[in-house]
Parts: sequence; structure tokens; C-alpha cells
Amino acid sequence: MERNQELFLYDLKCVRLLGEPDIIFAGLIDQMGNLVAGGFKHGILPSEDEAERRKMYLDVILRASLRKDFDYSLGPVLYSASRREKVVMISFPLGKRILLVTTEVNVDIDETAQKIIKIIHTYC
Repeated sequence: MERNQELFLYDLKCVRLLGEPDIIFAGLIDQMGNLVAGGFKHGILPSEDEAERRKMYLDVILRASLRKDFDYSLGPVLYSASRREKVVMISFPLGKRILLVTTEVNVDIDETAQKIIKIIHTYC
């Protein structure tokens, strides 16, 4: 699949994810920490500036690459989540990219992750 077409499809999937009531942000991050598809739900203003968001994206990429070191013994990561005081962040490895989703703090992480997995693997 052509790169632009693939990114367009991921952008559509992110739009679909943003239609879920508890999801605040859904974005596809490349290996260099760039947001290449998706973004914030309409009407949501990010609390970080662009430089801080880029730093956060790079952190997500770094952590995902470090987790791959244990794929041989533990199996590949399906998703990784962190519950913070203000949001829940869930990342999903998708080849060389990461889908990063931010939700409201009160979500059930496993239930939400399964819903996201279903959307990204069946939508479009």
C-alpha cells in the first residue's frame, strides 16, 4: 500500500477513535517522533505546547523500542498503558509506528484497549 494512502487510512481510523466519548487524542507516531496521522478531538486544546508534545512522542517511541527487547521471551507487546492523574495513555505498536491514544482518567483500560484494537483492525 502506498505510504500516503496508508496514512490516510490511519487518519480515518483516528477520526473514528475520536468519535468515542472517552477518547481525547488518537495519533499515529512515526519512528522519529512525528505525528503523521490523527490528533486531538475537536474542541480540545492540548495542555502542552508542540515541543513538549514532540518530546512525549519521542518518549513513547523510545519506550516501545526498549520493550521489543523482550519479545523473544515474553511475546510482542499488544498495548501498553499508563494511568496518570489527569489522563490515561495507551500505546499500540503498529509495525514501525505507534498508535497513541489518550483517554479520560476514569476508563477501564483493558476494555478501552480492546475496543481500540477492534477499531484499528476492522475499520476502513
